[in-house]
Order: sequence, then C-alpha cells, then structure tokens
Amino acid sequence: MQDNKIHFLSIQKNNNSKETFVIAPFNPDDKPLYLNVCMHTQGDIKHICNFIHKNYSHLNFEKTLKEQTNNKEPLSQEKINSFCKTANEKAYRDYCSAFSKFKQELVKENFAKLVLSRPYFCPLKKDLSHSFLELCKTYPNAFCYIAKVGSKGIFMGASPEILASVADNELKTMSLAGTMAKSLNNHYEWSSKNIKEQQLVTDFIISRIKPYAKSISAAGPVTHDAGPVVHLLTQITAVLNEGIDKHSAAASLHPTPAVCGLPKDAALKFIVKNEGYKRNYYSGYIGLISPNNLHLFVNLRCMFFNGQFAVLYAGGGLLKSSDLEDEWQETENKLKTLRDLI
Repeated sequence: MQDNKIHFLSIQKNNNSKETFVIAPFNPDDKPLYLNVCMHTQGDIKHICNFIHKNYSHLNFEKTLKEQTNNKEPLSQEKINSFCKTANEKAYRDYCSAFSKFKQELVKENFAKLVLSRPYFCPLKKDLSHSFLELCKTYPNAFCYIAKVGSKGIFMGASPEILASVADNELKTMSLAGTMAKSLNNHYEWSSKNIKEQQLVTDFIISRIKPYAKSISAAGPVTHDAGPVVHLLTQITAVLNEGIDKHSAAASLHPTPAVCGLPKDAALKFIVKNEGYKRNYYSGYIGLISPNNLHLFVNLRCMFFNGQFAVLYAGGGLLKSSDLEDEWQETENKLKTLRDLI
C-alpha cells in the first residue's frame, strides 16, 4: 500500500468480508477478479514471516501450483527453455509488425498517442517467495505484491503507478509517463517527446475526474525514481462530491493514456485488435477496496507464473516521432525490474 509494510491477505469464497482485493484486466470489457478478504494482517518482513510460519506453515505457492498443473504433462527444463526462446522470437516479430501499424496511425494523426507492449517468456531460476522479498527491498517506493489465485497461477509485480487512492472524500492519483534509463549522476534532460507524453496523461486524468470532484489540484512534473528507470510524475488531488461511489470514480481513470493512448476509446479498440497478443491483467489495475478507503495501482512491471514458466510484460508510449529500436530498448530497461530478480 506504499506504507513500507507488508500486508498478508487470506482469501475465502462467499464470506461477508468488508474488504475486497481486485485484479482487473487491461480491457474493461473483460471481468475483474474480486477476491474476498477473510483475514488481513500487516507488519515488517520479520513479523509477516513469523505469522505465516505460525498460521500457514503449509503455504508454498510454487509447490501447490506445480501440483495443480501437474495434471497436465510437465515440461522438461530443456523444453521450457526451447519454448521460451521460440516465444520471445515471435514476440519480437509481433512487436516490429505492431510498431509499423501503430506508427502509421500516429503519422496520419489518427491518434495523439498509442501504447505498445509485449510479453517476455522465461524459466524461473529462483524461488518466488525469495524473489518477492528482494522485490520489496529493491523497490521500496513501488506497490509490490505476490498473489496466488486458485489454479490460475501466481501474479507478482512492482508497480510505480497509483491508479487512485481514496480516503474519506479525498482522491489522490498520479500522472506517470515518459521514461529514461537511470543516470549515474542523477541529471536528466527530458526530451520534448517525453514532456508532451506526460502532459497528455495529466490532461486526460483531470478531465476524467472532473465529473466526480468539487476541486482538483496538480503538482509537478518531477523526475520519479522507479528502479532501473525514471519517469516524469505529476501528483493530482481531488475532493470528491458527496455520495459519489469511490470505486466508480477511481475506475473511470482506467485505462489511462499511460497504458493505452488518446483518444482513449479508439486507442483501446486499436490496441486490442493490433497489438498481437492479449495483455490479460498486465496494465489493468490491482489493489484493496474497503467501504471508506481504496488503494488501486496500475498493474505494471508484473509477471505471471503458470507453474512451468513465467511471462513478464513491458510497454511504452508511442508518438509519431518514435523510433523502433529506442522503444524496444525502453521495454528491455523496464523488464529489468523483475528479470534480474527471478
């Protein structure tokens, strides 16, 4: 929740919990996963590890998932490596093909911005529970999570971007766009492309919140540290009108131009049709909802493990001036967030 604590949630079907953990897909036409929370505890790493050992000694995400997936014929390590190599080669071809289509539309000025993403396939080299703790230590300013969802698999990520948080009647969100590799001297000269991209996102967010808010203020942009990369960040705060459904107000921001494009509805349709793969929960949103508060984060820098191999995701915003190799390298930089840890 970006409060420097680890939260442990136990999920149970059909209970009367007032808290819900939501994992929503990129495409709003697809159904979110709503998970009822029957137990919620929080603390530092030591406290949570002791709590799990005492109350959930049987808990082993990867072991139980592999047992569930072993109903199918398990792949050998050699076959997993071969599959990942072939899948990544195809992902590069698909990305190049999609980039050409996206750029064509941008040059024609049918869109002000489009976001192009791609998957990356790899075997796990480390235990995910260890990787998650390293993720928390490495990215203390991000929303780090790991969640096992039935037999679907394990989701893990470190998102630098808040979709929205609401406490009582105050909604806070951020405009996060533009990316550069980390500099050793912390000196950054932002290009006009990055500055324009960030302003497009800021303007969109303010326009979406207006129908729900009494007042809106914005501060920024500033350079925001996100591990191996930095972004441009503007903080946005709104006082909501009385009686507004908080989840609806927050969800109205999804998908933001930072993960989709402008104009949003047309960009969403174009991406779904032309990106070359289905994003599923990547660049959707994830977080905790309670009656008076909610904390929702854009599901970025994330991975999905199906019991045999992991799928990581990364993307970037394209303008008509975008270059294929530069954009591909940006996705490589973003993938380092998780690839170095698993």
